[in-house]
Amino acid sequence: MTIEIRTILVPIDFSDSARNIIEWAAHLARESKSKLVLFHAYHLPVEFQQLEGAYLPPDFWANVKSEAQASLARHEAELRESGHSVESVVREGYAATAIVDEANELGADLIVIGTHGLSGLKHMLLGSVAERVVQKAPCPVLTVKAG
Repeated sequence: MTIEIRTILVPIDFSDSARNIIEWAAHLARESKSKLVLFHAYHLPVEFQQLEGAYLPPDFWANVKSEAQASLARHEAELRESGHSVESVVREGYAATAIVDEANELGADLIVIGTHGLSGLKHMLLGSVAERVVQKAPCPVLTVKAG
């Protein structure tokens, strides 16, 4: 069996572990001569939406999107300087769902995603985006433990 990796989707949440995740993905992309797609999904947590009187400035979502695009562009520029084929995508939506949807749309061959390694009660209460992506993804998923 031959495994061909042409497109690697790399969801980034801008946590401290983002650089490590990108390095793993870049290494795999170099080895397989594949394209990297840096991806960020943003959404307003349900808890915030339910607060009475919660105010969001009219340009809030535009600012969130542009800040995410600028952050991804910095990573993208570094990867291009290293000779990688790379693009960036920012979308509104719940992270796990948006990642799976993007993987489907791209026809991604691999997803490289970070995991914070929560366990016990914290995991039960907070859930895991990476875990949901592993369950629903249309392709293999490599999880990179944070820290």
